[in-house]
Amino acid sequence: MKYLLSLLICISANFIWSQEDSKLVYNRPYVIYQGCEDAEDKKSCYDIMLHEFLAKHINKKNLKDSIFSRAKKDTITMHTNILYDEKGYIVKDYSSISNPVNGKFKKLETILDSIPKVKPVLDSYDNGVSSNATNLFGFLLDRVNDSIVPILGYIPDEVPFSVIEKVPVYKGCKKSLNNKALRDCMNEKIQKHVAKNFNIKIASKLDLNPGVKRIFVLFKIDKEGNVIGIKARGPHVALEDEAIRVIKTIPKLKKPGYQRGKAVIVPYSLPIVFRISE
Repeated sequence: MKYLLSLLICISANFIWSQEDSKLVYNRPYVIYQGCEDAEDKKSCYDIMLHEFLAKHINKKNLKDSIFSRAKKDTITMHTNILYDEKGYIVKDYSSISNPVNGKFKKLETILDSIPKVKPVLDSYDNGVSSNATNLFGFLLDRVNDSIVPILGYIPDEVPFSVIEKVPVYKGCKKSLNNKALRDCMNEKIQKHVAKNFNIKIASKLDLNPGVKRIFVLFKIDKEGNVIGIKARGPHVALEDEAIRVIKTIPKLKKPGYQRGKAVIVPYSLPIVFRISE
C-alpha cells in the first residue's frame, strides 16, 4: 500500500467578528437598535436591548419549561450571530442563535423572525453596509419565581473562539491587529506548526485502509495563555497520541482571550486531515 504523506490542516472555528472598528472609514461603524438612537453609548445599548429581547422570548412558556427541565446549571448562555443587510433587516439564512441548553448553534426560528429592523452601518458616503453583530449573553434560571433573568455584563469562564471579544494572541502575531486578523494569524500559525511537527509517517506503519483520514483535536487556551485539556479522536490511537504530542508543543500564547476585559478560557478545535491511497 502506498501512502500519500501530506497533511491538510483545517480550522473548524467559525470566522465571525463582532461590531468592531476596522481600517475602513465609516460614518456609523455599528448598527443601532430601536430605541437606542439617543443613547450615549449606542453599541452598549444594542447589547442591552437584544439581551432583554432574548429574555422576553425564552420566558415564553414552552421554551422556558424546556430550558428549566434540561438545564444542568442555574446559569445559561446564548451566542448570537446576526447578519444585517444594507437596510438594517436581518438576513435569517446567515444568522443564528445558539440553543441555551446545549450551546449548539441552532436556528430558533420564532426568535429570528421577531428581531426588529435596526439602523445599519453606514460607510463614508452614508450608504448602508451589511454587517455581522455577535454577542454572548448570560441568563439566571430563577426557579423560585419561575423566570429566566438576563445577567447584564455576564462573563462566563469559557468563551468560544468564534465569538470571543479579544482573540488570544499567538506568538508572532501583532497585538495591534483587529480580531479578524488575529484569528487569521493564529489559525495560520497553528496550521504551520502542526504541518511542520506532525509525523505523518506513523500512518505507514498502521495498515490503515485507503481513503481520507481525520484526527479531531480539541484543546483549550487557559487564562494565562497555556494550552490545556488536549483531546484527540482519530482512526488509530497512535495517531491520536501523535496529535496530542504535537499540540503540547504549541508555545504559550502572548495573551489569553478576553471577554469584557476579563481573561477567559477559549476552546479550540482542529481537524488534521490526510489521505491514504493504494
